[in-house]
Amino acid sequence: MRKFFIVTALILCTSVLFSCGLANKEKSVEQNLAFVNNQYEDSDNKADGLSESDIEELKWLIQTLHVSHWGASNILGKGSVLDTKEKQAEFLYTLNEIEYEHIFKDSLGGYVIFENDKKLIDRKNAEIILKMAGASRTKDVWQYLSQNYSYDMKSEEIFTMPMYRREGSDYFIEFRDWKFIGGEDGKLTVRYKIYKPIFRRDIEYVEVRLHKDEKSVFGGYSADYMMATPIELEETAYEKEEFFQGNTWGEYRKPLTMGDSIDNYIFRLDGSLYQMPFPLDELTSKGWKYTENLKKDEERDEITLKKGGKEIYCIVWYCQIRDDPKWYVVSLKTGFGEEISDVDFELFGNRKRGDYAYGYGVHGIYGFVDPLYLGAGISVDVGSDKMIQGFTITYAPKYSDRIERLNEIATDVKGEVNLTGKGNTELERDVLYKLNMYDEPLDVQVKSLYKIGWAKEMDIIWVKKGTKEDIIGYIEYGKNFTLCIDDNNNIKIKVVHMEDSSNDEPEVLNIQ
Repeated sequence: MRKFFIVTALILCTSVLFSCGLANKEKSVEQNLAFVNNQYEDSDNKADGLSESDIEELKWLIQTLHVSHWGASNILGKGSVLDTKEKQAEFLYTLNEIEYEHIFKDSLGGYVIFENDKKLIDRKNAEIILKMAGASRTKDVWQYLSQNYSYDMKSEEIFTMPMYRREGSDYFIEFRDWKFIGGEDGKLTVRYKIYKPIFRRDIEYVEVRLHKDEKSVFGGYSADYMMATPIELEETAYEKEEFFQGNTWGEYRKPLTMGDSIDNYIFRLDGSLYQMPFPLDELTSKGWKYTENLKKDEERDEITLKKGGKEIYCIVWYCQIRDDPKWYVVSLKTGFGEEISDVDFELFGNRKRGDYAYGYGVHGIYGFVDPLYLGAGISVDVGSDKMIQGFTITYAPKYSDRIERLNEIATDVKGEVNLTGKGNTELERDVLYKLNMYDEPLDVQVKSLYKIGWAKEMDIIWVKKGTKEDIIGYIEYGKNFTLCIDDNNNIKIKVVHMEDSSNDEPEVLNIQ
């Protein structure tokens, strides 16, 4: 499955996760937040020498960095900028922002080929732009683009930069209250707030640190650091937020099996089973050790855990809304930057380190993009031999009824079709197909998720057998769906993706 996120918003689960630290605030925490608030709101613009065009180019750079980092408070890296191939690829994908189209050609005319209404870039110039933006190493980004953004590759050496529109969704974010503060030796600090219209409030303070780089097209600066600080809700406001209700994690139950679906977020690491999110002490009790000093009043931290020469990287949150407050792991990665740990693991579907990464054709890379929350899911690191080297798993808060929530965000049914015989049927999105040749009623539907901005390119394959509903597939960039019933009444759905060529085998989903 093609693994990228069209980022139109911050991760919704960020808001849910930091809600775990809203209760029972100590005065010291309130004082710290007041300091952060004053730091952002009381600063004047002191960056002398910046022209209006410089500021516009800097905003373009910073907004692109922000969306390509999928919400700066929930990404590993201690504020590092463009330090992974995933972030670098997403930066190139979102750089052609429609809001800044009027300065794109003047700024990047020497690096981008303009062909009719398309903007094309080769590997050499892509790496130059990334380094001007703040990347220190760009070793693997082109290979990653070729594997995961193949639909936008005009050839092996040319990437087509799509038009990116940050607005256009109920879930997009706004960048507000910009502050540009000059420092010594060409240093520049930029601060701003993130406003989320769906919540009708500011949700994060963000600070970006940059250094002077005369070669950079982004106002003459390159970025070094980006980090966000959540803006806390008052407790009374939190209690009124319907979005948060029912999302406490409760008592952790250790999984006994790998589960029956990839959206169970269960995996095996170094021989032990875990289900996201899970208490940090589940890892430490298995011999994993960390040296960071976790501070409960900071609520969120990033840690490196080591065991027998192996390393993993985690984002942890301190969850107070429970009888026994403790740190929970909400994101885990077996590799960071250029380094991939050799720790053994198993993912749903019996996929392990060293296994072939593709399930069908050349585009069916293993993974799961969770439509319920932007940025959540499971992805794998793939080597040049197309084998799985590592993985990243980021938890999405689990609804009490996941299928019910997916049904709510799916597009409304626009018709019904009754099927009574065998053969192949082309399925139309959002049409309910009722199969009447079985002992109990069987309904099948390809449901599109246009109601959610970041999931509008995804479909789910929904099946109802009798009274039981199930999701048998999450499909990104699906093109054609064919329901096949053979002479023995066995049922399967063949899926052709937009990036598939005529020689590629379709993805096959069986209905039990």
